[in-house]
Amino acid sequence: MHLNKIGLLAALTFLSLPAIADDNCKLQRYAELPVTMSGARPLVTGMINGKEAHFLADSGAFFSLLTNEGVKKFGLKPDYSTRLNVRGFGGDENAFSTTAHDFSLAGFLGGRVFHDIQFVVLGNKFAGMIDGIIGQNVLSGADTEYDLANGVIRLFSSKDCHGRNLAYWHGTANVAVVDIEATTKISHHIIGQAVLNNKKIRVVFDTGVTHSFLTLRAAKRAGIKPEMEGVSASGIIGGVGHDTHELWLARFDTLDIGGELIKNARLRMGEIEDTLNADMFLGADFFLSHRLYVSQNHRKIFFTYNGGAVFDLGNSNKDVQVADISKDTQSPSSQSTTSTDNLPSVTAGDMAESTKPKDAPLDADEFRLRGAALAGRLDFFGAIENFNQAIALDPSNAENFYQRGLAYSHSHQSMLAMNDFNSALKLHANHMPSLIERCRLRLENKDEGGARADFDLAISLVPGDASLQLRIAEIFHNFGYYDEAIKRFDEWISKNPKDERLWIALNTRCVSRAMLGKELDTALADCNLAMKRGPGNSMQLDTRAMVYLKLGNIDKSISDYKASLKLQPKGAYTLYGLGLAELRKGLKTEGEKNIETAKQIDPKVADIYSRANLTPQLMP
Repeated sequence: MHLNKIGLLAALTFLSLPAIADDNCKLQRYAELPVTMSGARPLVTGMINGKEAHFLADSGAFFSLLTNEGVKKFGLKPDYSTRLNVRGFGGDENAFSTTAHDFSLAGFLGGRVFHDIQFVVLGNKFAGMIDGIIGQNVLSGADTEYDLANGVIRLFSSKDCHGRNLAYWHGTANVAVVDIEATTKISHHIIGQAVLNNKKIRVVFDTGVTHSFLTLRAAKRAGIKPEMEGVSASGIIGGVGHDTHELWLARFDTLDIGGELIKNARLRMGEIEDTLNADMFLGADFFLSHRLYVSQNHRKIFFTYNGGAVFDLGNSNKDVQVADISKDTQSPSSQSTTSTDNLPSVTAGDMAESTKPKDAPLDADEFRLRGAALAGRLDFFGAIENFNQAIALDPSNAENFYQRGLAYSHSHQSMLAMNDFNSALKLHANHMPSLIERCRLRLENKDEGGARADFDLAISLVPGDASLQLRIAEIFHNFGYYDEAIKRFDEWISKNPKDERLWIALNTRCVSRAMLGKELDTALADCNLAMKRGPGNSMQLDTRAMVYLKLGNIDKSISDYKASLKLQPKGAYTLYGLGLAELRKGLKTEGEKNIETAKQIDPKVADIYSRANLTPQLMP
């Protein structure tokens, strides 16, 4: 299959910017893509064959892609004659192509529509809130500015700028510079070097990764191993491919990127290998805390620091997945980070010390995009201030109320959040994101009937949307409505037996039955099939271990918990469950020690097991 770059530079109206430190150096902007941060995912909108499309802007993706659901949504024809083998963090995955007759992205000057544009089609792993990914065949057409903190990606052509500082916005601010590798026809990735604990590492700049992470190989070279004191469990990572990988969270003394020195950086690390032979992936958290200009022609990145934490991890107990998938196991903190950890000092070149100049939003859209970016950095109060301005300027836009409602919800102001979701739905009765979030709040407020009615309305609006139906089942599960969750998982699993997310649905249905303590043999069958169809990670082992514990098969429960600990040695959930199983077997000393260790790692871990009616007091 021959995949070409989209001819984005052709026949466009250019907007010239002032010369940069030289009368001959010119930048010409040909696109300004509005970016809405959904958590730490940068989303852009476009149109395919007359229908609105939502994409993840992924600087780490070699080519733009659509999900299988996206292909159906836009009425496209799959081309199975051009099969591809795509490799990601999870190994290899088969893909094919499709062609969109009409394609456009919001923010291209002149509103140009492109014709007969190819996309790679890669399952439904990224389906749900997005229809696909915009990759480097679009984003690296020329030069790219990533200004995620202001909610925008700008595309430029540059002329006669060799040797010049292309961070045109910098004023007197420090500018760090990273040399990047030349791209090839096969690889358009943005790859440079950094220094971690005085060891050189190879770094990929990747907006498709929600939180930056290191390979375990690079972490060990820097002197950090998972079994060391102070290292904690941090979920799993996955993406393209079948496999997932365990993650740990650790502190590193220094990280030097282009002359910017970050001390005491808290970074995730995992035993991950990829075709790029990379040591680190700098994700959307890094892009939110910096403004970057990437010049492929000059093979350099110029960037300035926005302020605040560089790697704002928020809650260290999050599960992280590559591309668009990111699940929070707990609500994020309502406070923005004020610690001096992760704060960089920039010493690059001969730039004078200063802070980044503030870019004041001019209209409601800019305030909303700025607010979403602040929310992505967990500064929900700052986000609300910007959403207030957006609503004052444009009170008829449902998205303004929805975004403020999200910020209120994350800052634990449920009544204000509900008011905003209701306001959004009054303005736009079928505003799906507001409908889903209102359902969440209704379940939180024990209004199961109201939530069920809203969910059924959502499904009626898009009756064939398997991702929505799976998401609803998961929401019922997460709020403890296990009977309703089982019912909805039953329906989804029967309709989607070949979906690559089947193991997730089976595993979660297994948990629902285990939490209720009913149909445990059926739950065990779900767990076993999930293990067969899935990657066999610590999460799956923990689930099956709990089912064995409830069934009274203590030896197998202990075996699974210990197998999980080999993958994730400091998992609080695993240690607590192992302790309960050991108490049940009569191993009092070992059981009490593991339970105490688990509680020290996560003081709330006992609450999870008590909801399943599993406590030390109930272990004879």
